[in-house]
Amino acid sequence: MKNVALRSLVLVSIVVLSSFTMVDSFMGVKKILGEWDYSIPDAPYEYQKGVLVLKKIDGVLSGEMIMGGQGSPMEEIVYKKNNLKAVMNVQGEIVNFDLNFTKKTLEGTVSYSQGTLEMKGTKK
Repeated sequence: MKNVALRSLVLVSIVVLSSFTMVDSFMGVKKILGEWDYSIPDAPYEYQKGVLVLKKIDGVLSGEMIMGGQGSPMEEIVYKKNNLKAVMNVQGEIVNFDLNFTKKTLEGTVSYSQGTLEMKGTKK
């Protein structure tokens, strides 16, 4: 009987702790959802300014960069502890994002075959 009670207690503890992790993860993602005006001052002119759109579709975080009125989807998005890493194909060039978020700002780097550039932004 003690063995069954102990197993039940362990199982309940795991479920409760898992739910806290899921809530924390959801709340973290929730704060970055929306539109972010961004700038990459040292990028080629057409890529210097735009909008980063982050949303949840079917429970999965997705992103899109809108530059010059055209959108490019982000792939391989991983968000953990206020840091977003993603990959995007821009006209055949693979671009890697490493961005850190606060409530109203983002900053980080964009890396591609020609080097690494600074990126900053603010939430709309």
